[in-house]
Amino acid sequence: MKRLFVILSVLFFTGCSMLDISNTPTKKVEEYLNKYQILDKEVLDQLDSVIDKKTKLNDENKKEYRELIKKQYKDLQYSIKEERIDGDEAVVSAEVIVTDFTKIINEAEVYKRGHIEEFYNEEIYNDNLYKKYLLDRLKEAKDKVTYTIDFTVHKDNNKWKLDSINDTIEDKILGIYNYND
Repeated sequence: MKRLFVILSVLFFTGCSMLDISNTPTKKVEEYLNKYQILDKEVLDQLDSVIDKKTKLNDENKKEYRELIKKQYKDLQYSIKEERIDGDEAVVSAEVIVTDFTKIINEAEVYKRGHIEEFYNEEIYNDNLYKKYLLDRLKEAKDKVTYTIDFTVHKDNNKWKLDSINDTIEDKILGIYNYND
């Protein structure tokens, strides 16, 4: 009996060490979403790049926007709903809950159209005034929105790797996906 226990123990520990429990499609998606929550350097570098290249904000507004998005990332909640594996391809469905910035952005656009004169400086439209207004409104956002996101994962040399995310997934994580379209 003792010998059987030793043999089973050796087989169990040897087998477990050969398995990489982090090498699953679900684990790769969890690692990816956790990077947002912990404000991983890679995520923050990507955020800085997006802010510099894609936004037309002055330096003060860039700082405010960066802090706003960092808060959004830290507050992100998710749960894995399903993992579907088909050979070397997989789809992991996750439910993601984020602050609903879309609602605020849409409301701000409506407000701007009805109060455009508030965003003029010396009779010239000043987009920085509007963006400051929008950032102030976004800071007040409390409503949450839930999205289901399908992440695709593929196997490369027996390692599962998350495929690049598209703009729709990025917008959902940022809370700016326009669900009204």
